[in-house]
Amino acid sequence: HGGGGGGGGGGALRGGDLLLTVDGSPVRSLNEAEAASQASASVQLGVVRDGAPFAVTAPMLPSDGLGTTRVLGWAGLLLQETPDAVRAQRSVPAQGGVYASYRFYGSPPSRAGGGRVMR
Repeated sequence: HGGGGGGGGGGALRGGDLLLTVDGSPVRSLNEAEAASQASASVQLGVVRDGAPFAVTAPMLPSDGLGTTRVLGWAGLLLQETPDAVRAQRSVPAQGGVYASYRFYGSPPSRAGGGRVMR
């Protein structure tokens, strides 16, 4: 997610957006975009959406590339730090929070119903 989009931007990237530049430098591949975004805490992205160019500022979050490194089993749930992909999709703050990744059949959470575990 980013802020400050103009034109057709609306302030955040969406599926179907075409990435043209990172901090003013043209990018032609995902590898180029990744390399161009490594040096700072946020980057300015040049994007085209529905034929209209706009700019959006996107924060960069540090990642060690390891993914889940610790899981806790509690009351029939598997709990872990919220994955980056879930944070991005659900607008979860970058720090803190717990993600219930699995409910064991027959456990109190599975018998309580409701379907959705994360709130």
